Amino acid sequence: MNFNFFEVQRLGNIELISFLNEKHASAQTWEFFTELVDLVNEIENDDNILVAIFTGKGNHFSAGLDFNDFLNRFGNLIGNNSENLYEIIKMMQKGMNLLFDGNKIYIAAINGYCIGSGLDFISACDFRFCSSNAIFCLKETQLGIIADLGSLQRLPYIIGFSNTKKLALTSENIDSEIALKIGLVSEVFENKEKMISEVIKFSQNIAKNPKNAIFGSKKYINNLLKSTIFTQLDDIARFNANNLNLKNIKNNLPSIFKKES
Repeated sequence: MNFNFFEVQRLGNIELISFLNEKHASAQTWEFFTELVDLVNEIENDDNILVAIFTGKGNHFSAGLDFNDFLNRFGNLIGNNSENLYEIIKMMQKGMNLLFDGNKIYIAAINGYCIGSGLDFISACDFRFCSSNAIFCLKETQLGIIADLGSLQRLPYIIGFSNTKKLALTSENIDSEIALKIGLVSEVFENKEKMISEVIKFSQNIAKNPKNAIFGSKKYINNLLKSTIFTQLDDIARFNANNLNLKNIKNNLPSIFKKES
């Protein structure tokens, strides 16, 4: 299958997948979310793939949600059609839930910005590595939004409840050194090229083991959290569908972009 948002390279039983839209720091458009579902299903159904690595094609992993794209597409639903908005949020959650709940091993190799829904994405992956220039941030609270794609549900089990609250409530940036210290990433590399090389080696170490043991180990670890996470994701989708404030989002967007420029 051909994708517009993803560039896929096969390396034996490993796939290296790059986020495109690099002119906009790989900001996630609606197309990202719809294609992600197809991409993960394709990986899950391919017996020859054991590990998938995700990275940013350009200088950044992901600047988060492309708000202009979403406001143009769905802004009229905010405050007017909560049921349709709920279904849209659930669709946006779907691909990330497939990563978390799938058999295959999914790894995030993070360069540059990993903001907002970028952090939602990596929290659904099995492993996270980054280059030294990586910056992480949950911007949703600054926009007047409760993050609804998985960060609040998964990060407490990765970095702890206190660190998750700090990220969510302050919307402050953290660098690669802090990310390593709190356990958000497993290792930091000096640059993107070194990171990709080492993550491929790490993936090969996983892939050399019997796949039933790989898939089963992931399944029974994630099953400890699955019910709670999926229930909370549904609850937060319903809450945001009923409570998102379009005026707050539009008013806060310019100040965020100004600070990031």
